[in-house]
Amino acid sequence: MKRYLLILLIIFAKKATAQDSDRSDYQRQLFELAISTCKSGDYLEAIRTFSISNTINPKAKIAEFALKKADSLKSILRQNKINKLIGRWKWISKEGNWALRDDGLVGKMITIDPENILFFDLYRNSKQWELVQTEKIEFSENPESYSFTNILYANNQVWDYNIHNDTVELTAFYIGEKIEDNYTDLVCGNQKLIYFKLQ
Repeated sequence: MKRYLLILLIIFAKKATAQDSDRSDYQRQLFELAISTCKSGDYLEAIRTFSISNTINPKAKIAEFALKKADSLKSILRQNKINKLIGRWKWISKEGNWALRDDGLVGKMITIDPENILFFDLYRNSKQWELVQTEKIEFSENPESYSFTNILYANNQVWDYNIHNDTVELTAFYIGEKIEDNYTDLVCGNQKLIYFKLQ
């Protein structure tokens, strides 16, 4: 009986070692794929691949490197996004020129600098834009985020800012909210604001 148990233990140990070896090989392959993807300039896909490589065996040394590489690429991706967004953007009203608002609001504008988004309103009979809100640029750390560049407002709303290549318009799209350590995603009826760049 003891001999039978010993044989079973040896078989299980060999299988476990083989599985660990397979996982290590797969983790290394993903890491190398992420490196080559990074070299091709597709930082977004490289971050995702590094992240997957990290989760296979987070205690492995290569997982630590994968996490550092992913964080480094996120910083580059986020800085590139900010650089594209910097400037003064005027809101394009989709209500039509004929619509008169009860509150007298006739225009909205945002100014984006490397650290903040400043929101301005212009009211009828007013001679200057009024600063109504300032948001420090902080990025959402939602692990399920597709882009890694969604902006988290102080009130925990999450917004995605993108410039369309064809129209050169800036779209601010409300995605959801951060509630404690979790994130909600709004999939229908999302608020969307469109801006054009002021010279």
